[in-house]
Amino acid sequence: MTTVSLGFPKPDRLDAFTAEIHALVNATAPRIFAVVEEYATEDGDRDARVAAWGLAHDDGSAQVAALDGGFRMSLRNPERAAQLISMRPGSVGSLVWPQAESDTGGLLV
Repeated sequence: MTTVSLGFPKPDRLDAFTAEIHALVNATAPRIFAVVEEYATEDGDRDARVAAWGLAHDDGSAQVAALDGGFRMSLRNPERAAQLISMRPGSVGSLVWPQAESDTGGLLV
């Protein structure tokens, strides 16, 4: 992707306007999450894989894309992605929030 310059000089220091831009970006950035699929292996053990990555937006909606390119979805909420994974026979879907610092390690329970 190419960045297009508007011709404004790039500040050498952090001024008030640049700080406002950073605050705006931080306030409106979506949260990233993984859609994890847990499943039984042929020998009966449990295994897991990251099936998709998603972006959760402030309005509650989410955009999700499969790692293998098999699907892209717009959903009402992130939890819907885990529900859809859980519809596969023998699979349990869950969300993991990489930035979360909690007792659950980011797992949505």
